[in-house]
Amino acid sequence: MKKVSRLTLTVALAVGAAGAHAAPIVNFDNAPASDGSNLTTPVSGASVIDFNDCQEPSGYVGQGGVVSGSVGGQYAAPLGDSTCYLSVALNSATGTHTVTPGGSYNYFGLYWGSIDRYNSLEFYRDNSLFLTLTGSDVIAAGATFGDQIAPGANRYVNIFLGNDYFDELKFVTTGYAFESDNHAFARVPEPATLALLGAGLLGFGLRRRKA
Repeated sequence: MKKVSRLTLTVALAVGAAGAHAAPIVNFDNAPASDGSNLTTPVSGASVIDFNDCQEPSGYVGQGGVVSGSVGGQYAAPLGDSTCYLSVALNSATGTHTVTPGGSYNYFGLYWGSIDRYNSLEFYRDNSLFLTLTGSDVIAAGATFGDQIAPGANRYVNIFLGNDYFDELKFVTTGYAFESDNHAFARVPEPATLALLGAGLLGFGLRRRKA
């Protein structure tokens, strides 16, 4: 994989009224992915599920599965990704895929392909939903939903929850499809997440529920 300099845009997602959870920090890699670079986590020591054996990993269950390439009207390989990846919704336009990572983590990263507004990533702890992140929250400004070739609609998304921890994820889509690769899980110290704020923060609303 070719190495290139990494340029990131860091966004703090505001939660509105004060609640039981701190605002998550979402960090995007802005470098183009068409050369196969910047498709995986920058977090050192993270456990990565890369789907390269083209098998569904332990702890993954639901609609969809691990695929490669593209099939018109069903799923499309994320930009620059020539390996196998997870696609939610294959034979149906709706689907949910549940991931139980076998531990609790405050960081999750994924290469999110052809981002659509109807894609949702849900975070749970003890069977209680506390955060929902949608395609509308992570697509680059000016990018087109569902674009298979634009870097702004195909991004590596790093999600830092600070003192919050999740033990289950759900990939939900109400249309074809929710494609992602290189899922990364880690427990990141709070000071490390704050260091990622960089030059500034931009707040915007995010749907979430109290645990």
